[in-house]
Amino acid sequence: MRETGICNAIYTGLMDLKRCGTTFNPNVGALIGEFHRTTHYGGTIILPSNNNKGFETVKYSSSIADIKDGGVTVDDLWDCTKEHYGLTAAAGIIGAASIPIKKIKLGYYVAPGSSKYTNLSSHIGVKFFPRAVLRSASTSAKVAKTTFGTIRVFGIIGRTLPFAAIGLAVYDIISIGQCVYKK
Repeated sequence: MRETGICNAIYTGLMDLKRCGTTFNPNVGALIGEFHRTTHYGGTIILPSNNNKGFETVKYSSSIADIKDGGVTVDDLWDCTKEHYGLTAAAGIIGAASIPIKKIKLGYYVAPGSSKYTNLSSHIGVKFFPRAVLRSASTSAKVAKTTFGTIRVFGIIGRTLPFAAIGLAVYDIISIGQCVYKK
């Protein structure tokens, strides 16, 4: 959408309405004045009144211009993010470790009916800790097999990481939001 001045927009809008067959003939000077007086609102709608010569104005919530005076700036948000950076780094590492990677690209066989993807933590577990498994007869192994489909420790970690990353991201957002709200 092309930007234009308020006067030009009003005249263009009135011409478009006339082309469509809508009869709306307001006092253009009063209409322009009404739009100039609505600078502290997020939106304004002009509706024709019953006689098609007057109009009614509907104004919506406060605009960003009102918030700038005593509100939050990008610098405040950046400061709060820097204060909270340690947990954000943890969330970033966990998020990166839970990104799905195609098993074929890593050289794994894809069994029929299994997922075509794995993640970095599961891959590291297979390569460097292949014997890190729960005892097959233990209760924890039975619960892990039913819940996660594996008894490999890094396989379990790999399957829970996306949920942990989401949880940490939500915590980060709430914590940074509270800091910004206090400022």
